Amino acid sequence: MLKITIRGRRSGARADAYAAFAAGASPKKALEALPAAVRGKASAAAPAQPAAEGAVFTVPLEGGPAARLYVFGGGKSLEVSPRKARALLRSVARTLDRSGERSAILDFPYTLKRMNAAESREFLLRALALSDYSFPVYKTKEREKKSLVSVAVSPAGAFAGATAAEARDAAALARVAALVRDLGNTPSNDLVPRDFARRVSEEARARGLRPKVLDKKAIRREKMGGLLAVNRGSAEEPRVVVLEWRGGKRTEPPVAFVGKGVTFDSGGISIKPAEKMGDMKWDMMGAATAMGIVLGAADLRLPVNVVGIAALTENLPSGTAYKPGDIVRFRSGKTAEIDNTDAEGRVILADALDYAADWKPAAIVDFATLTGAALIALGLEAAILFTDHDDLSRALVSAGERTDERIWRLPMWEEYRENIRSDWADMKNTGGRFGGSINGAMFLKEFVDPTTPWAHLDIAATANYDREYAGYPVGATSFGVGLGLRWLKDRLR
Repeated sequence: MLKITIRGRRSGARADAYAAFAAGASPKKALEALPAAVRGKASAAAPAQPAAEGAVFTVPLEGGPAARLYVFGGGKSLEVSPRKARALLRSVARTLDRSGERSAILDFPYTLKRMNAAESREFLLRALALSDYSFPVYKTKEREKKSLVSVAVSPAGAFAGATAAEARDAAALARVAALVRDLGNTPSNDLVPRDFARRVSEEARARGLRPKVLDKKAIRREKMGGLLAVNRGSAEEPRVVVLEWRGGKRTEPPVAFVGKGVTFDSGGISIKPAEKMGDMKWDMMGAATAMGIVLGAADLRLPVNVVGIAALTENLPSGTAYKPGDIVRFRSGKTAEIDNTDAEGRVILADALDYAADWKPAAIVDFATLTGAALIALGLEAAILFTDHDDLSRALVSAGERTDERIWRLPMWEEYRENIRSDWADMKNTGGRFGGSINGAMFLKEFVDPTTPWAHLDIAATANYDREYAGYPVGATSFGVGLGLRWLKDRLR
């Protein structure tokens, strides 16, 4: 993770590199976006189209603030989407790192769409700190030893008014996001439920929190029949991790974040196709997100009460695995016919959502890589939001727009309840091909008190990418952490 500082006007430290952007509708206009101190030298060396996307050229700087100037093509407009800004920052970090630069000054002339000045600074500082993220843990020859260590940001453009305190907060959030990505990118042989619980507990204790971990015996005492059923096919025991941050008033009800944590999902008896089954190591990103939000709230010392609950298991086939046709009784006392063992996320979340009600929360938000149908519905651009509470919907959508973790609401009309009707139990865990994401949400709705504001975020499409995309690296994205924390901050108003 990069160390980010705010460059003062009288900073005498000389950096290895100075990164700036050419942006404008014409070559002449594009160079006007460069700082006046380096514009002349850049103009003499500029190519015919300096603002072209992906263009980059370098110029030696003798006696200047850095040894070398890097000019990146930034397109025609100085107002850009957050997604483009994130991609530009990652391009800068990777270019400077490959070139062997250790320190850099960054001039970023842009303003961001959909965000005010403070939100833009928060987003960009965090994105910059994460811009060199990679996961080289299992690379035996190339540990990806990075050259670039620190970036000093010029307080101009979207960074105008940036403070050292904002940089510190952004660094804290970036560390949490990196942790969430690391959890997701760790292969399932090194991240079974007990490993997840141990790592999150260590992070919690480092922040002065007291994590609570339910082992299999405790889960049985809680009568979490859904979690126990999904776990039956695995040699690894399930876990439930509870983190609490008490930053608000003692009597104030907490906000609950609940996460699906299937550390590997083979589909169970209803086994998945072999192709890309390895991607199912990311089926625990909902749990990682919920934990990350609580850790982030603790790092920022937010004056709110928050509880995070992660339900953790593997979903594997064996002679003891739960089967299609089984009927499961949940913690709430309700029953469900198992129509498909690969619809296991909702089965474990049912118990976790019911467990969250013990805290009498002011609201519940759950995160889950629940359905492949979410990817079919919205592609890679957004997660799906389900809620019956209009105010909660507006607040979450607004928060996502301002952290570039966009969500889109789909309906939960009562008529969809018929899709999960069972002849043998209170409901069944699937509802056919059509409206797959909606059917999953309708199942979860059965386990939440209708008077409690509740939202379900199906993050299957955005939790990880199989290639570099939209300024994100290959693998886990930590989608939802920023959104959750932004929403908590908004509630303080």
